[in-house]
Amino acid sequence: MNRRSLLKVGATLGSLLAAGVWGRYRFLPPRRSRELGSVDELARRFFALLDPEAHEQACVEYDHPLRQYHNRGVWGGGLAIDGGSFDWEQRGLLTDLLYAGLSEQGRERVPEEFFLQFGGVHRMNVLVCGDPSAPPYQLILSGPHLNLRLGGTSREGVAFGGPQVYGDQRGNERPGLPGNVFRYQFEIARRLFHGLSPEERGEALLETAPIQTEIELQGWAGAFPGTPVADLAPEKKSIVGELVSGILSTYPPDDVAYARECLAANGGLDALFLSYYADGEVAKSGEYQIFRLEGPAAVFHFRGAPHVHAFVNVAMDGDAPLSVGEPLGENPTPLEGAGVKELFERALRAQAGTDLAYYDSGEVVGRLRRGTIRAGDIYTLESWQDHVMVVEVKGSKLAAALVEPLHAEGTPLDPDRRYTIATTGEVVSAMAAEKLGRIESSRRGALVREATIAYLREHGFASVRAGRG
Repeated sequence: MNRRSLLKVGATLGSLLAAGVWGRYRFLPPRRSRELGSVDELARRFFALLDPEAHEQACVEYDHPLRQYHNRGVWGGGLAIDGGSFDWEQRGLLTDLLYAGLSEQGRERVPEEFFLQFGGVHRMNVLVCGDPSAPPYQLILSGPHLNLRLGGTSREGVAFGGPQVYGDQRGNERPGLPGNVFRYQFEIARRLFHGLSPEERGEALLETAPIQTEIELQGWAGAFPGTPVADLAPEKKSIVGELVSGILSTYPPDDVAYARECLAANGGLDALFLSYYADGEVAKSGEYQIFRLEGPAAVFHFRGAPHVHAFVNVAMDGDAPLSVGEPLGENPTPLEGAGVKELFERALRAQAGTDLAYYDSGEVVGRLRRGTIRAGDIYTLESWQDHVMVVEVKGSKLAAALVEPLHAEGTPLDPDRRYTIATTGEVVSAMAAEKLGRIESSRRGALVREATIAYLREHGFASVRAGRG
């Protein structure tokens, strides 16, 4: 090989090596450090390294309503973590924060979840609420099947700073969730169910599970599904304790210790109710892969069908749950189901200035408690982060669901008129013909939650009727 050929080969190899190094830097997440710092130390270092642009996108004040927000697979605000947003050192700190925010057992589970196994922190967003150098603060890592809160107890006395969300795709639609990193929780719950008497099973087994994000704390006046743990025999209560311990074991010991204080202050395990759900049965296996433990100040919701989405919400005072952001008014009575649907429809119609509004009841993902409501409560009530859509439908093509409200108002239907309807992006994209009619035009507006907040600022709750179910 002559000198010119050698130079060409050398240049090619150099280019490939450089591309490989850049690709690794850009696309692969850093590994965790051998020695992990504390969450507080790592959060302070990360916060100090943010440039003004990243700070503006990744950080909000401590009382921003996003601190209350929770869902899985829906970004919780903040900035996407990848080589385009953060440098190698910052992504290394975020990787360390992921591990520092988990127990030893949790470090063997959460980073091995299906979507995180190879992408790591690159599959997440980071949101910083407040300043880690001047607590209180909270750092939230959100992504597929994950909403991990770091920074400890919230100022309001909520364990972990707010609801923790976790999950895994493995075992999807298969009985027993084979290979799932959280399968052990299902196995404990299955052993508990099989140990119940026929009478206890009859009381615990319900037909339809509540929507998975409906984990708002109800306080001492709440209505809880299932069979009371207080009535179970000691050996069955012991398995309930094992189940709670297994769920909490993913998180750091200090955080778990406070969560246990909260449980003890609110009646312990005896204040919880145990339920299983028939719609969590998979492939006629006879196993119920959705279960729930709930009491005045705690909810543990495990949805194992078709795969694991799970939620933990524990506080010191269930009658004063996490509620942050701008006060919007006093809600005189709890709203859920039809009541939430009506609230959204009133807000959509008023803010968009349309003839009609339609919010699908299947999109309702939570409930609104009685008392002072703040912006964060609306963020969790409409946690799909959907947009208002304004569409036009000719009267002769209106769906029946929209003709009925016109008749109820005493307004005759004009078949030649083009009616404006405020609805959501999900309805337009997935069920327009059935729920609205034949759309002739459409335009996108603000987020539904922002429209609802604006409506409540102006009108409060006086016009909204109580609705349940």
